[in-house]
Amino acid sequence: MTSNPELSRDDYLACNWQYDVPDEERYGYSSIMQHLQNSAKEKAETGQEEQARILELLSRCASMMLEPSSVNQPFRPFFTNYQTNKRSALPEDFTDSELNFFESILEDIELPLLKARVADVLWLCRKPRNPDHANAAIHSYLLHKIDAETWLKDIDDCWKRAARLCKQIGDREQLSDIGSRIYAAFQEEYPNDTFMLRHLAELMDQLKIDIECREDIAGRLMSMGNSLQGEHDFNAARSYFELAEKKFKQTNDEQGQLECLLNIAEGYEKEGDTRCSSGSNIAASSFYENAIQAYRCIPTKHREEHNVQEKIKRLLDKNTASGQASFDEMTKVQTPGIDITQMRDSSIAHVANKETLEEALMYFVGLFPAPSVEALSESAARVIQQNPLTSMAGASFLSSDGRVVAKTPPMNIEGDENNTDNQLILHRQMQQLFAIDIQLAVEGQIIPALQQILREHRVTRSFLIAMCRHSPIVPDKREKLLSDALWQGFEHDFGSSIHLLCPQLEHIVRTQLKSAGAHTTHIDQGGIEHEIGLSKLMGLPEASQIFDKDSVYEIKSIFTDSLGSNLRNDVAHGLLDDSTAASTASIYAWWIVLRMIIHAVIRGTQYKNS
Repeated sequence: MTSNPELSRDDYLACNWQYDVPDEERYGYSSIMQHLQNSAKEKAETGQEEQARILELLSRCASMMLEPSSVNQPFRPFFTNYQTNKRSALPEDFTDSELNFFESILEDIELPLLKARVADVLWLCRKPRNPDHANAAIHSYLLHKIDAETWLKDIDDCWKRAARLCKQIGDREQLSDIGSRIYAAFQEEYPNDTFMLRHLAELMDQLKIDIECREDIAGRLMSMGNSLQGEHDFNAARSYFELAEKKFKQTNDEQGQLECLLNIAEGYEKEGDTRCSSGSNIAASSFYENAIQAYRCIPTKHREEHNVQEKIKRLLDKNTASGQASFDEMTKVQTPGIDITQMRDSSIAHVANKETLEEALMYFVGLFPAPSVEALSESAARVIQQNPLTSMAGASFLSSDGRVVAKTPPMNIEGDENNTDNQLILHRQMQQLFAIDIQLAVEGQIIPALQQILREHRVTRSFLIAMCRHSPIVPDKREKLLSDALWQGFEHDFGSSIHLLCPQLEHIVRTQLKSAGAHTTHIDQGGIEHEIGLSKLMGLPEASQIFDKDSVYEIKSIFTDSLGSNLRNDVAHGLLDDSTAASTASIYAWWIVLRMIIHAVIRGTQYKNS
């Protein structure tokens, strides 16, 4: 948005913007952002352009998402499009002119949430910082009462941010007042919100403003946990016991800690019994396992007193029985296929009606970005958490000719998420999810879009040779080999293509790494220097400097990972037959290399995916 001509306070006042939204439809800043956007549109439609610009600017300001735990980056964008590398507003995006405008209207803003946001942006962006801006933000944030109905509609983050600002400017008096007000709210009853007391106790714990009242907080959390456990709300009860145990630990109350740990273990067992009685032995087994682990958290010196070993033995017997009963619950379930019609149609439309082949191919390689390692990891972790039995046993992976090519261990139930075995299980699940993504991408996007391009354009060998020649990522004297590999794909002969692509991709990676100063060879004991393979090349630290982490994961998964497609190994050892050579993985690999080459042409530089 342009900042010329200058926005004026008079135009803001003329907007007469009112947040006239019913209470039940207010969802914090997202609702304010939407209302401002709608109001800006209305102003634009009536020709009031300056007022429309002002409301749109305020909408951008309101769009940011609070990250109150961060001192330096307390806001994140409302959305980020990784494919186009675009995002919504952040504080650093506002110009000096826009900040001047914010300053001029600050005292005129009536809506506390919006005033707090504008003041916070001024505090973050003005140099030197003005404590008055921080104080204005704090005051406006704290105008919202602590109420279960609105607490999770950004009000909790407002209070957190206010406390952080108090710490930042050294306002101990106001920080103490925040602590007192939250603790007073903690004394109230919230019959319609099971977790409100826990939210407040957790907030005081995070802000470390509960030192004087930790014993009282721990006791009330324990009491609430006992009440919920008695009502068979085991999940909520555990959340209270876990926080209570932490508070008892902070006050050196060993007996209180012990009671919490015992209650957690007993809750898991009772929930397992409940699941068994309702005929869900598969779920029961996971709760019995959790109960065993909870009992193992009991300090050794207290185990005999509370018969912990006997309880663990009883749980092992229950777990065995529920595991055996689980087989009767396992039936073959056939789910309907995924409808990829919309995906296919969108992909076709994405590449259709382009004037030139060059333009069509640029759209083609932009169908979707490399897989997000972070998103895959989070999805895999959820799958494992929701289906713990699938990870309780180890797994062997067979090649198409029946060989065991990889193994993963069973879950280490005593280890955390950083445990080596558990990391392997997470990696296995990520590969399984990525395999599904590849199939959907190939069948729903790549093939339909490719067919559309071939309907509208003629792809020639000479065009592909020229494209490879102009791509900085293609090594010298490799234009014909790579163009032949790509040509086979455009001819739908992906089996032939993959046999050319694998060694050529390896050479591309090796060349790029050498240009970054990496050592791509090793010398054996006889003094003979050998080139290292693609798998080790992608493991070099320089690989992450050239390819981002998502692209590194993508290349490894397709070409070198024994839990993935492992195409480089299969091609090198002649293990692909007519069927497997033309698999969805081969088609995806062809598309990856085409994408790398075209991206390098567009940038006119050495490869750096984005």
